[in-house]
Amino acid sequence: MTILKGAGLIVAFAVLVAGCARAEQSSEPAPASASTVTPAGETPIPSVPPVGSPPPAPATAAAPDGQPGTNAQAAATVEFQDRIKAYLKVHNEAETKVPNLKRTDDPKEIYERQASLAKAIQTLRANAKIGEVFAPEYQPYFIKIVQDDFATRSARDRKAIISELPKNMKVDINTVYPTTLALATFPAALLQKLPDLPPELEYRLVGRSLILRDVKANLIVDILRDVVPTIPS
Repeated sequence: MTILKGAGLIVAFAVLVAGCARAEQSSEPAPASASTVTPAGETPIPSVPPVGSPPPAPATAAAPDGQPGTNAQAAATVEFQDRIKAYLKVHNEAETKVPNLKRTDDPKEIYERQASLAKAIQTLRANAKIGEVFAPEYQPYFIKIVQDDFATRSARDRKAIISELPKNMKVDINTVYPTTLALATFPAALLQKLPDLPPELEYRLVGRSLILRDVKANLIVDILRDVVPTIPS
């Protein structure tokens, strides 16, 4: 009997030890994956996605008009520049149809050549339409640039900049810039914010419109209407 009791105590003690060992194993944290184990003092190595999984989508930024894409304005600028180049081809072709000036100090001869060049361009651009050069893709940027500039100006400053149209006068594309309108200097600060132009072209503000004018032909190449904000009374 004494032997049996001793054996029973030994068995019970063994069961108790085994149970404690299992409890200790279950309380240990799971080992970290190989991709997250980082030796002390070294930069963590990012985890690698499983083979065949799609790549992460690239981050995008909003364009000024709220549309996704970081290159929206750059693409619109390129389109506007391409249209400028297309117009210059027409201008240069018209130049070949008009005799060169013999005297650059004769106002009459200068005017006659200017009129002849304008007529040649008008013929080559007989089907010109509004927005043909002022690319629709860039028009929202033109509007924003002009309106942001005018927002910083006083009413007096705005009136000094704008060349008001006489009553019953309307300017249109592919027409001669009215000689009755003064060629006021375009605001320098605003000019610096607009895309650069070749020497054959310049920006003009007439009423609330932004105009693209051919300098040598005194011709209105394109118009962007209702760009300039109304002047407070």
